[in-house]
Amino acid sequence: MSAQKRQARLSQCMIVKDEEDNIRRALSWGQAIMWEQIVVDTGSTDRTIEIAQEMGAKVFHFEWCDDFSAAKNYAIEQASGDWIAFLDADEYMQEADAERLLQILCEVKSNETETEAPHFIRCAWVQVNGDGSPFSASVQDRIFRNIPEIRYHGRIHEQISLPDGEAMICQDEQKKLSICHTGYVPAVMKEKKKWERNIRLLKREIEETPDNSTSWSYLGDAYSGLGEVQKAAEAYKKALSPSFEGNVSRWGRMNAGKNLLKIYANNPALAGSDEEAEETAKKVGYPATDNPDVYFFVGLYYMNRRDYKRAYHDMKRAVELLEVYRGDDVIYLKGNLEKVYVWLAGLCQQLILPADELHYAVLALRKNRYLDKVLCEVLLLLKKEDRQENQTETAWKLLFEIYDMRNVKDILFLYKCVRIAGYPAPADRLLATLPTDIRDSLPGH
Repeated sequence: MSAQKRQARLSQCMIVKDEEDNIRRALSWGQAIMWEQIVVDTGSTDRTIEIAQEMGAKVFHFEWCDDFSAAKNYAIEQASGDWIAFLDADEYMQEADAERLLQILCEVKSNETETEAPHFIRCAWVQVNGDGSPFSASVQDRIFRNIPEIRYHGRIHEQISLPDGEAMICQDEQKKLSICHTGYVPAVMKEKKKWERNIRLLKREIEETPDNSTSWSYLGDAYSGLGEVQKAAEAYKKALSPSFEGNVSRWGRMNAGKNLLKIYANNPALAGSDEEAEETAKKVGYPATDNPDVYFFVGLYYMNRRDYKRAYHDMKRAVELLEVYRGDDVIYLKGNLEKVYVWLAGLCQQLILPADELHYAVLALRKNRYLDKVLCEVLLLLKKEDRQENQTETAWKLLFEIYDMRNVKDILFLYKCVRIAGYPAPADRLLATLPTDIRDSLPGH
């Protein structure tokens, strides 16, 4: 065992049920840095337990009682390390982040006599698709000291905290550490029927504590996951109800407001009127908010209402806010910038703002250089600029920063698009860079 592992004494904990597809990855990422790995099974009928035991994890059993906090706290009680890393079976860290985590905990240990020791190490929490690409991000406190005072609370969507009134000391490492989460991939949620389970547990929690607006907000998420947008909208409206004033978490209100705006953005008719959409936005701080998603969903709402000027104003502001945002809310915009840049370029085209259209189109291509429609629009803009101001070299310098002129795929893609755009001079220039056999195989050669 390495000296760093002995110094940090990090216990990985998780609760599982039927996770044979995920358990190897869930344990593999931490094996090189963990003091021990604790797996608490809540009723698996597949090979989850067998695989966990094969990988050297300590496996315990917990009788499921419809309470995530109870199960997670039981797992913590089995751990002997000084620190806990509580990640679910559908979560993992990249190898480099795992190594950094161990280094950070050793540094904390070394500095404990000089500085106030943190209770939590804060990480970025990134939602990823099946191909590993992110679609939203926020922060989580999943690395924490193994002390009796720190426990989970809440039957579902449980939160980790110190007892009421005690200040939580958190060391923010979200720029260095990221937890990747795959559990919100729609196919996974549908396969495991997690949304139906969540609705059942949330309704039970609402019956027990009817004034809990956060549960209504989560209920909206569950209905939204099932595609029942009308029920989701009603749950979000309930969470934002004036009857909860003074008894609502900031997170629950922001979550409900943003997701209700998202529903209105994709289904403007459900809002009933622009006034209703605006009123919802105001409930989460619009126009003074620093949350980029609020502006983004307001902009998307107006784009789908074909109010392009208003849509451009709000989407542009959303991107500006994202550049400086330092909050800990889940931000949908982070994982959808490519799409937003494409929309902004299209809005600029509608509003006849060629310089801004070029700016956002190039940003979109920097995210994904194989967007043929976007590149064709860029080339048409450059063709017009070339004709008016003779700036061919400047324009092509811009494109050469995006595309690799040593890559035949990139050259052929550019060649296809410049031909579609009717831009002959660059087409000839590109042809000259291709190997003879490829050039001779092209149409017209």
